[in-house]
Amino acid sequence: MSERVAAPAIHEAFPRYFKIAGHWVNSYKVFLCVGLYVGTLAVGALASYSGLSPLRVGLGALSCALAGLFGARVYHLLVHAPVYLRQGSWSALWDGRRGGWSVFGALLTLVPMTFIVSWLLGIPAATFWDHLGAGILAGGFWVRLGCVFNGCCVGRETQGLMGVHLHDVHCVWKRRIPVQFMEMAWWLLGGLIFLVLWSRAYPPGSYALGVLAWYGTGRFFLEPLREKPDVIFGKLRINQLVAALLALGAGGALWLRLATAG
Repeated sequence: MSERVAAPAIHEAFPRYFKIAGHWVNSYKVFLCVGLYVGTLAVGALASYSGLSPLRVGLGALSCALAGLFGARVYHLLVHAPVYLRQGSWSALWDGRRGGWSVFGALLTLVPMTFIVSWLLGIPAATFWDHLGAGILAGGFWVRLGCVFNGCCVGRETQGLMGVHLHDVHCVWKRRIPVQFMEMAWWLLGGLIFLVLWSRAYPPGSYALGVLAWYGTGRFFLEPLREKPDVIFGKLRINQLVAALLALGAGGALWLRLATAG
């Protein structure tokens, strides 16, 4: 995950690179690893509370998260396909040094992987999904903090009272809408609600659907606040569309599951 580059410009507040063992490592990659670690611990802790093996379930969650990284890259490549086609370079497709990941894309490979892992663990997929939801909430907070340091997913410029002095990936500092911090707060609030509701006897899979609906709803409203949202066909904000579909789909499925169970 590290790369040898010339010493980059470092700002004391939110440095884009950390020097680790003689290598300049992008801050997003550092916090991505932190998020994976914290998320795995959260899943393991919840598994232990539920009477499951924390080691086996935690490792299963980690394997799903790693599989999700592949999907996150594929989603980025699909959204920005015209750019990569113009470059005509196979090496650029998997060159992560310039960024190129998507939380939404992670679902493309994470979800199929959960069926394999739950089968290997010998537990229902819905039960595994619920535990995985805790890891997503816990890890997502730290991954988005990496965006703050790296300057990706930055908010639009504003002179309003809620503006915060933040930089983008080009180290351009402006007073911006703190959209990354707002999403971190959304992750944190979701995690607190998750913990409060965990002891209730909802049907298996309900917590996972709730996490997806929660994130989709928050992302739908936060996406327009970004400075450079991903756009396809010239004007369609693809991430906002996917967020809406995720919120409606997961929310509708959750409602049906609770209604039929009651």
